Amino acid sequence: MTRRGRKTRGFSLIETLVALGIAGIVLAGFYESLSTGSLLAKRSDDQAEKVSLALNVLDRVGVDFAQRAGVQDNGEVGSLEWSLQVGRSQPRDMQLGPIYDGELLFIAVVVRDTRTPQADPVVLRAVRYAGDAL
Repeated sequence: MTRRGRKTRGFSLIETLVALGIAGIVLAGFYESLSTGSLLAKRSDDQAEKVSLALNVLDRVGVDFAQRAGVQDNGEVGSLEWSLQVGRSQPRDMQLGPIYDGELLFIAVVVRDTRTPQADPVVLRAVRYAGDAL
C-alpha cells in the first residue's frame, strides 16, 4: 500500500498573516494620504478666509478708513486679527523706481489667525496716489 499525500485546501496561517500585513501597510498609506489631503484643504480654507478679510479691509480704505498717511487701525473678526497701516514711505521690498516725495500712499493690511499663531500672516499691499486722498 502506498500512502497518498495529504491534500491541503485553503491558506495556511502564515500566508494569511503575510496577506493581512501587506493589506495593513497599503491601508496605512491610504489613510495617511487622506489625512494629509484634509489637512491641506483646511489650511487652504484658512488662507482663503484671511485673504478675503484683508481684501475687505483694503477695499474700505478711503470709505470707512481715512486715506491719508499715518492712519493705523486694527480689529477682530472671529479668530482673525487685522491691522491697517497707511504711510508715505515705500517698503524696502517694493521697487517702483523714482517717485516724487508725497506722491504716493502705501497701504498695508496684515491678517493673523489667533488660533494658529505660528502660521504666517497674510499681508496685502496697495499703492494709491496721495492726490486722491479724501
